[in-house]
Amino acid sequence: MSSQAEQYRTRVIEKIDRLLTEFAEGRVSREQFHAIYEHYNNQLNLAESLDIPAGDTEDPNAPGATIAIRHAHMGKALGMMIYHNKSGTFVDTLGDFDVETSALAPTLNDFSLMMDAGEFIDRRVRKHRNERWLLFAPGKYTTAIVLFHHEPSPQQMREVERLHHDFEQANAASLRTAGRVNNGRLAYPFIIILQKKLKLK
Repeated sequence: MSSQAEQYRTRVIEKIDRLLTEFAEGRVSREQFHAIYEHYNNQLNLAESLDIPAGDTEDPNAPGATIAIRHAHMGKALGMMIYHNKSGTFVDTLGDFDVETSALAPTLNDFSLMMDAGEFIDRRVRKHRNERWLLFAPGKYTTAIVLFHHEPSPQQMREVERLHHDFEQANAASLRTAGRVNNGRLAYPFIIILQKKLKLK
């Protein structure tokens, strides 16, 4: 990434951090948070686009064009479930997440054992069925489980992890409890990928 794009990206991330703090301190509403967060994410996408080579002008409609192939097989977020690590309950389901709990339990149980042992837990991605893939992104308070159509790229996985980090930062006061979480009070950075307003590459 060029130095100009990197500087722009750094400034936007600083704005996002301030927004997370403002929501955590009750200074902005959920509606305000979602609108502003989406705006900042659009700015992050702009920073990424500033680094695209100017000569990349392949016709995406040409038969067999690389861009068309890339798009046809690109991972697309369909839905997600948020699991609360302390209480062992599901906080919320967003989008179309038609995965049985029994398919999630083995990985979530593994994560719980590793957390209890103080071990580092890395994200996991595995094929589910019919070109569906599951990404498990563990955090301090919750685990985000995202259902993709087609395998997600490493960049998509990092984007989900960033959104998950921001989700936990904004909602730390609600998530650090050992009891059931009131999802009506939470801010959801994830909404932008499920509304397809952000196209992960």
